Amino acid sequence: MRFFGKPCLLLLSLTVTALIIACGDKEAAPNENGATRATEETPGVSDSEIKIGIHIPLSQNPAAAYAPIAFGIRAYFDYINDQGGVNGRKITLVMGDDHYNPPDTVEVTRRLVEQDKVFAMVGSLGEATHSAVWKYLEDKGVPDMFLSTGLSKWTDPVVRTRFGGNPDYITEGTILGMYIAENYDGKKLGLLLQNDEFGSEGEKGLRRGIEGSDVQIVAVERYESIESDVSAEVNRLKSAGVDVIAAYTIPPQGASLVKTAREVLNWDVPIIVTGVDCSDIFIALAGAENAEGIVSVVFGPQIYDTDHPGVKKHIEIMEKYGRGEPPSNFSLYGNFVAELTVHILEMAGPDLTRDSFLDAAESVHDFWCSTCTGVGPINMTPTDHRPVEAEIYNRVENGRWVTFGEPVTFESTK
Repeated sequence: MRFFGKPCLLLLSLTVTALIIACGDKEAAPNENGATRATEETPGVSDSEIKIGIHIPLSQNPAAAYAPIAFGIRAYFDYINDQGGVNGRKITLVMGDDHYNPPDTVEVTRRLVEQDKVFAMVGSLGEATHSAVWKYLEDKGVPDMFLSTGLSKWTDPVVRTRFGGNPDYITEGTILGMYIAENYDGKKLGLLLQNDEFGSEGEKGLRRGIEGSDVQIVAVERYESIESDVSAEVNRLKSAGVDVIAAYTIPPQGASLVKTAREVLNWDVPIIVTGVDCSDIFIALAGAENAEGIVSVVFGPQIYDTDHPGVKKHIEIMEKYGRGEPPSNFSLYGNFVAELTVHILEMAGPDLTRDSFLDAAESVHDFWCSTCTGVGPINMTPTDHRPVEAEIYNRVENGRWVTFGEPVTFESTK
């Protein structure tokens, strides 16, 4: 996952009994806040509440990086609830701690759907983890919204109930490859890739982005996701004589790449990293001096862009509703997910069903979220379930990610 500075598989096969929701057959009087009385056939929706679920690591090592996404979502929902909720209903976020471990993801997701009976899943994190449950959620008809992961399979082909979140890794890799072609034409490129769909889709995009240039890929190194030390792979890249490195890693391995190059090998090779690494955590792990000049991409502002109205508002929300959790780039991404969810709930109207919610999601047009400035508004249709298809370049300067250049967009819906 990546966004404001933007994150092995167990497949679950279940027999699912289809439930046909016929809300139009039951007239219901609105409550005192204007919400139509919910029917029992709409899971997670009552006269006064909407239950939303998320699977995400809340404990163990990955939690430090990724739990703030859920905290940002919850804080924004609490902020909306304090204003009366959506159409008279308060939003409850039910969190499932999956420890970033696919078997645990299966367990917590089934509990969220079958016991907690959530209306929808929103912002769930991880390639391997969500791959363990995406078909289950699809079979159950649960809206699976704004995933904190960028695999293209989530939205290609389009499935009625599932929507992407951040730009897919092929699109992102293409944007990074275009940067490499423009700035390192004729140079030797080395790739460091996580050995899974995340890495392979990043590689596909990078190769697409350098097409037509004289950039030559001379070495490709892959590591397993359970490895934290990639020093051996970095040594092999240097031995191959590469002039520039592009990496599809998560922050710990990305930091290992940088520390090995700078501190062990004394190698000032230019490094371009996936937006997954475009976070304060990455800089902290790599060391600010080591990370200086590293390039990535984002699709929104940074938490320290405190003059940005959307960032300023998010900081205020976290101070009041964050339950002691500090604002961060990941909580800011959670704010984006929650804000888009609330907008669609409002569009769906008081007679809320999963169908009305999905209809609303597929008709979002020119929605400017509070942090969308810089890359454009959100548009979605029945054939386009990707809310964001543009990114802008970022570079580490004096220990912070700083935006530069113009947005690069592949927006397909106008």
